[in-house]
Amino acid sequence: MNWSKRSLCIAITIALCFSAVLPAHANVPDSLTEIGAARLKVFFWTIYDCYLYSEDGIYRGVEPNLTLRIDYRRRIGSKDLVDRTRSEWQKQGLYSEAAEPWLGKLSGMWPDIEKGDQLLLQVTEELASRFVFNGQVVGSISDPAFTERFLAIWLSEKSSYPAQRKQLLGID
Repeated sequence: MNWSKRSLCIAITIALCFSAVLPAHANVPDSLTEIGAARLKVFFWTIYDCYLYSEDGIYRGVEPNLTLRIDYRRRIGSKDLVDRTRSEWQKQGLYSEAAEPWLGKLSGMWPDIEKGDQLLLQVTEELASRFVFNGQVVGSISDPAFTERFLAIWLSEKSSYPAQRKQLLGID
């Protein structure tokens, strides 16, 4: 093999390696524009990268087609995700026993997360939440109150991670 063919093979191999590590943006509709992006790190561990999208790249609150994308960088069990959702609602004063049926639905639809997995929350025309895992719809919750509370984990002024909230909302 001559050097130009070898260089081309190396370049293709490197590109394929990176494409396997980086989640595809293809799971987000092309009609949406990124509002902001943030990385959650706890100590020296990167937990996930997240992105917020809307039709015009402006955040106005919960509205149809608002999409939150989470690209996971660590393995996380489904039960841990649901427990963390509950605890974040508790910290923000959004939790009540009435939330348990929602959390039960999440337990049934969310799989265990592996490094490199992607989860989207897409807000529907009815302000319901549709969850897409690695490009496949895994379920939805039709109550707009759930959608508001779930997105509050990242977007509320009471968020546990205010710096990431500002980045997601394109503030700063």
